[in-house]
Amino acid sequence: MTNSSSSLNEGNGTTMAMCMPSRTVSLQVILTVMYALIFPIALLGNSLVLYVVFKRQSMRSVLNLLIVNMAIADLLVTVFIMPYSVAYLFVGLEWFGGIVGLILCKTIHFSLTASIAASVITLIVITVDRFVSIVFVWKTCLNLRTSKVSLAAIWLISIAIMGLHLEVYTVDQAIPGDDRYFCYPDWRRMPVDFNKFFAIGMFVMLYAFPLVLMAILYSMIVHKLWKDSFAGNAASGGDRNINNSKKRVVKMLVTVTLAFAVCWFPLHAIHYYIYFETETFQCMSLYLILLSFWLGHANSAINPVLYVIFNKTFRRAFLHALHIQTFESVNSVVRRASTQRASTAQAQVKTSFKNGNNNVEIVRHSPPTTRDVQSQKELYAYGKLVQPKENSRSKSSNSSSDGGKTNRHSIMVVMDKMTTV
Repeated sequence: MTNSSSSLNEGNGTTMAMCMPSRTVSLQVILTVMYALIFPIALLGNSLVLYVVFKRQSMRSVLNLLIVNMAIADLLVTVFIMPYSVAYLFVGLEWFGGIVGLILCKTIHFSLTASIAASVITLIVITVDRFVSIVFVWKTCLNLRTSKVSLAAIWLISIAIMGLHLEVYTVDQAIPGDDRYFCYPDWRRMPVDFNKFFAIGMFVMLYAFPLVLMAILYSMIVHKLWKDSFAGNAASGGDRNINNSKKRVVKMLVTVTLAFAVCWFPLHAIHYYIYFETETFQCMSLYLILLSFWLGHANSAINPVLYVIFNKTFRRAFLHALHIQTFESVNSVVRRASTQRASTAQAQVKTSFKNGNNNVEIVRHSPPTTRDVQSQKELYAYGKLVQPKENSRSKSSNSSSDGGKTNRHSIMVVMDKMTTV
C-alpha cells in the first residue's frame, strides 16, 4: 500500500515497460500543494485529539480512547508517509544506503500498513461496542480498563499482520549497472505468487470483510434507535435526549467509516492492477495512481474534521485548547457574572436585615469596565440589573406605617429581577 509497488515490478528488481509515464513538473507542483493542504490539518487535528482527551478527565470515555487510537494511527501516516510521498514525487524510489537507510525504509512502509490495520481494527471494535451498548441496553462491551487492554491488543494484532513488511522491504542497487540505491519490497525470498495472495488477504481482512460487518451492525443499530424514537415520542424528555445523543454518535461513526471506505478504495483498486493486471497498470495515468495514494493519506486529515463537525464535546474542547471563544462560551461567562452579582446583592441585603436595618437602600450597580466586558450581552445584562430609584420619602413614610414590609417587598422584587437575568 505504498508508492514503492508502482515502480518496480513486484519487487524483483526489474523496471517496468516504457509505457509507464514519467513525473512532470505540473504533477510535482499539484501534488506537493495538495499534501501541503492536508499535512497541517492532519498534524494539528490529531494532536489536538490526543491533547484534549488526556488533558481533560471528563473526556476519557471508552469511545474517546478508541478515537485516540485512530488519531495515533493517523499521526503515523502524517509524520512518516506524507513527507515520504512528497519526496517520492521528485526522486521516486531512490534511497540511500547504509544501516540508517535500511531502518528508515522498513519503518516508513511498515508504519503505513500497520496504521491502516490499526484504524480498521479500531473501527471494528468501536462498531461492536456501540452495537452491544445500544441494541443490548443493559450490557456493556468495554469499560475504561478493558478498553486500554483492547488498544494494546489492536496494535499487537496490527504489528503481527503487517510485520511481514519489515522482512520484505529492503535497500539495494536494484537496477543492474546503476549505482543508485532503491527502497522497495523484495518478494523473491517468498514463495511464488506469495505477494498476490498476501494482497488478496489484506483486501479481504482489512477492507471487504470489516466494511460488510460494520454495515450489518450499523444497520441493526439504526433500526434500533429509530424504533425507540417512534416508541419514545410519549416518553420523558430525558429519554429523548439520551436517544438523540446516541443518534449523533452513530451518525459520526458511520460518517467516519464511510470516509475510510471511500478514501482507501481507489488504492485497493490500484493494487489489484499492480498484481493482476500488470500491463494495464503500466500504462495508467500517473496522476490517477498518485491521486489514489493522496486520497488514502487525506483520510488522516478528514477524521479530526469529522470529530469537530459531529461531536459538540470535541468541538468545544478543540476551541478551548486553541483559546478561541464561541458565542456559547461568552454567553456562559455573562450568565455566571450575572449570577455572582445577584448572589452578592442578596448577601448584602441579608446582612442588613440581621443588623436591624429595615430601610435598606438599593445601591445602584456601577457599570462594568471595558476590561471586564465580555460582549454586548453583558451590557444588556447590566441594564437589566439596574432598576430606577423610587421616591425615597414616600417609601420611608410607607415603611414607617407598615413596619418596613413595603420596603422589604420592593427589595425582594429587585433581587428577583436580578436573578432572572
